[in-house]
Amino acid sequence: MILKQLIKTGLITINYYKDGVIHKCKGYVQNLNLAEQTLSLKDQQENILSIRLSTIVEVN
Repeated sequence: MILKQLIKTGLITINYYKDGVIHKCKGYVQNLNLAEQTLSLKDQQENILSIRLSTIVEVN
């Protein structure tokens, strides 16, 4: 299940859809909001990216 992989404390890679195109992002989970169904991911350049859980294709 995707949620089990999202609670890992290490570096993760997420493949997700944005505007009909698959994107890949590596980073650390900053926040997981199940009420809004969003994931905040901090990448290696310290940028925070918000991703909707429904758009996630794969988590490594």
